[in-house]
Amino acid sequence: MRAETSPMKFGDDWSGVFIRGDNAFFYLKVCEALTANNPVAEKGLEVLKRLLASSQEGPGRNVTRMKPFNECVEEE
Repeated sequence: MRAETSPMKFGDDWSGVFIRGDNAFFYLKVCEALTANNPVAEKGLEVLKRLLASSQEGPGRNVTRMKPFNECVEEE
């Protein structure tokens, strides 16, 4: 079992959206294409682009480590 890009909530915390790294890279490229010649959109999406790019693991990256997905979810 693996976590898929989807809304997610752990315990009593706020709901959030999990974006898998492979999906994040795709959305990063979409954002780059959409903002290529639009300075207003570029400013508005710059934070999102940095967030999506941060999903790539490597030296100096601060990635939150969690238990395996199947240990974090309840079967319905």
